[in-house]
Amino acid sequence: MKTKLISCAVIAALLPFAALALDTGVSFAVYATPAKPYLEINIEIAAASVNYKSVDSTYLQAGVETLILIKDGERVVNYEKYVLLSPVVEWPENLLDAKRFALANGQYTLEISFQDINDPENKDTYTAPLIVDISDRMYLADVQLLRGFRPDQSDSPFSKNGFYLEPLPFNFYEAGAVMLAFYTEIYHSDKAITDDTYLVRYYIEQEKGNGIRNLISVGTQKKKPTAIDAILVQMDIGKLESGNYSLTVECRNAANELLLKRTTTFQRSNPFLHVSEEELSDEVLARQFVDKLDEEALRYGLRALSALAVGEESETLKNILQGEDLKPMRFYLFRHFVREDANNPEQAYRNFIRVADAAHKKFQSGFRYGFETDRGRTFMRFGKPDDLIHVEDDPGAPPYEIWVYYNFPKTKQNNVKFLFYNPSLAGEDYIMLHSNARGEINNPRWERVLYSRGPSEYLDDNYNDATSVQRGNGRNARVYFEDF
Repeated sequence: MKTKLISCAVIAALLPFAALALDTGVSFAVYATPAKPYLEINIEIAAASVNYKSVDSTYLQAGVETLILIKDGERVVNYEKYVLLSPVVEWPENLLDAKRFALANGQYTLEISFQDINDPENKDTYTAPLIVDISDRMYLADVQLLRGFRPDQSDSPFSKNGFYLEPLPFNFYEAGAVMLAFYTEIYHSDKAITDDTYLVRYYIEQEKGNGIRNLISVGTQKKKPTAIDAILVQMDIGKLESGNYSLTVECRNAANELLLKRTTTFQRSNPFLHVSEEELSDEVLARQFVDKLDEEALRYGLRALSALAVGEESETLKNILQGEDLKPMRFYLFRHFVREDANNPEQAYRNFIRVADAAHKKFQSGFRYGFETDRGRTFMRFGKPDDLIHVEDDPGAPPYEIWVYYNFPKTKQNNVKFLFYNPSLAGEDYIMLHSNARGEINNPRWERVLYSRGPSEYLDDNYNDATSVQRGNGRNARVYFEDF
């Protein structure tokens, strides 16, 4: 794949009426049908670099006149001229397009010119050599980097072999990206390989400069020799630091001998992966999601976090919440969610708030948020239980609930249970009484506490050492807790 790498305009703020210089990304790959080769071109134009004009009081649209020339020397062998229009949108977005051209084997030059229809002086050009050389021998097509893919049977220009392939012409994975995807095709392996299978190996290397590369991750697939095979792969890049990388795809035979190889490069932005507290300056925070949160949202988020905090973190949050300064509130929230997900702290925050909202709605009691109750904290820490027993008619006991988690990754236990009860009978103010989860409240005398209304009905010669009560009379809490 050939590509024009990202420039600074891609990451500039989107300005609807004041475009920067036209910033275009182009990538192309040569593929083949059973009948003939074809060229596939993917185009992306950064929203910040093209002039969007109003179509009415709400919506905007941009357009770029595009001329694609495929030349053999000075002779044009194929071309297309058209206007690439954006959708009608409320806010500018990147323009995307894909074109395909049938081409015979040969050496060509690809030339593409772009001109903003709303500003004729806003132009860009792209030129690259192009070789088409697909015959009956085994062939590995260019590697196409993708933002992502999904099943799709439509006639979209981005659909292929039952998938919608979202291209990445700038070869740039931004901070929110956690997966790299790529597509390629292999032709005529059945004519070159006599073994039952062959190996497709793909790996990411970090470019360290001076020709030095560090291997980051490797994947493999076994394939059966066939006339054509599509390769669609996804690789985790969540922990890749900012920098330049290469992706290589290889075909190897059963003896691990290299048959074919393709390499493409990409850039990765992950600014908060190893960020220190000193780097979280006011200027950095001013560009992040926490800067848009008002005091109510900040305090809500911090109280939700404090419901889970222990030790020094609990004391730190208490001090921040007692203050009036919003700056430390923003700093704490952002630092916390950067640690949770350096690639997309805002999404981590939003996911957390959705859980906090659900806990508040479900377990609200008195003047506290629902996530500040014992059940709310448990819900936020461990999620919704797999099963739940709610009892209000057990003689001698106040209302109680038993939560069951069949698999409990926190402690690697099975059939973990939590017992909550409501001794005050006031609203939904349930208190955690006992759990068999390691590290949680474990009260051997929980049954005595639960059935404290019948203090003489215990099972032990020594009242002070008794942990259980007499059975019968509908007392089922221990049966539920131990046997459910």
